[in-house]
Amino acid sequence: MAKVLLVTGHSYQDYSVANKEIVKQLTEAIPGVEVDNLAELYPDFKIDVQAEQQKLLQADIIIVQSPLFWYSMSALTMRWWEETFAHGWAYGSTGTALKGKKIIFGITAGAPTEIYQGGNLGITDQDILNRFKVSAVFCNMEYLGGVFTGGLLNAGSGHLSEAAARAVQEHVDKIVKLIR
Repeated sequence: MAKVLLVTGHSYQDYSVANKEIVKQLTEAIPGVEVDNLAELYPDFKIDVQAEQQKLLQADIIIVQSPLFWYSMSALTMRWWEETFAHGWAYGSTGTALKGKKIIFGITAGAPTEIYQGGNLGITDQDILNRFKVSAVFCNMEYLGGVFTGGLLNAGSGHLSEAAARAVQEHVDKIVKLIR
């Protein structure tokens, strides 16, 4: 059985409803998944690079689950990527540590998915996922796919609406399907 590492790092974890539920459901759906919650481990943004690299080395499949912030991953997740995926380790002439590792990106947004699908913002959901794909491929990783789900803005109730709960379930189902 493949060893799966789920990396998440919500900038506003205490207020997250959808991403918390996605992580919870992925934990239930994927036997033995290791959750690497960057917000809990590194609230000061001081990444333990060696520890994170070891987690990546031990994993067969990496899932990066992040909300969309300014058309990228959350700041903490991006910081983790920038520091952990170091030159000479993850890429470059001697950077082969992640070669052949499989990766999936799960991205959530507050705005409806249709806004991104239509390109009304000058960028589509696929453009956003492709940016992550290029980074993974640059590190010689196997990109299994990405899941982009919009319409998950936290309205402050602390609970998912019925529509958001369905969207979360579909998001999780798509990620699980990419693994199998």
